[in-house]
Amino acid sequence: SGINAEYGEDLINFIKNSEEIDDFISDSHVQILESISEQLRSVVPCCGVLDSESIVNLDDPKTEHIDAFLFPDDVLDDLCDEGKMSRHYCVNCGSKKTQKLDLVSHSFSVWELKWLFTKILPPLANKVLLDVGSRLGCVLYAAAEYTSASKIIGVELNPDFCALQNSIIEQYSYDNIDVVQADIRTQEQLLRSSDVIVLNNVFEHFLSPEDQAKCWDVVFGNVKRKGQVVVTVPSLQESLDALNGQFPDNWVSEIEWQLDEELVPDECDLESLKSVHLYQVL
Repeated sequence: SGINAEYGEDLINFIKNSEEIDDFISDSHVQILESISEQLRSVVPCCGVLDSESIVNLDDPKTEHIDAFLFPDDVLDDLCDEGKMSRHYCVNCGSKKTQKLDLVSHSFSVWELKWLFTKILPPLANKVLLDVGSRLGCVLYAAAEYTSASKIIGVELNPDFCALQNSIIEQYSYDNIDVVQADIRTQEQLLRSSDVIVLNNVFEHFLSPEDQAKCWDVVFGNVKRKGQVVVTVPSLQESLDALNGQFPDNWVSEIEWQLDEELVPDECDLESLKSVHLYQVL
């Protein structure tokens, strides 16, 4: 038996236009990413930093390194309640005079990822996305969930992170994701061939100023194809100001994206979204 043509057309229009269907699809992606987050949380240390990682100024008492993908606010609140984590540090040890810790995340949260791929970036159908310093792989999984990118590639130096990413990729059958264990300075061809390059707090907390400058030189020297898109947190200017450096003249132009604050859900940190910068190679 066939479907009545008129009914079939109505059904197609309903699927295309229904906000309920759209919300359901979006929520299903969030649920998958939250499931991956929970799974990784069970095997990664409380702060989200591996013993095999090298982070600059990791012992700074005023700073706490938190992975926002693993530890959204509700989970972080529970850890604080349990005494396993704190949002504050004591100015005078033993007193009640405290100040807020500077929380540094090396990953996007689940809801920031949703916003990145549905509100900030252009459609990625048949495009290649490269995440430099992919760590736990959250950008890769979100790209697989939300986009039709033909290839999604993570470059990560730490072998433990690579193993964790590959286990998730296999479990969730993300066939279009590849993880390359390498220093980005050896991956010039990947930088040249990728359509979108994501750089989220990628060098600042892991390398000496000299090595950071060398990494940026490799990026400048290879991301030169007109139309390539570069996503950075923080801005290029802020990253390079810290090194007393500057990016090449007429290299990129910043793409202004609109942030309608009323549409930002409570689960999504507004200030973190504002720190996302989008550029296009000229």
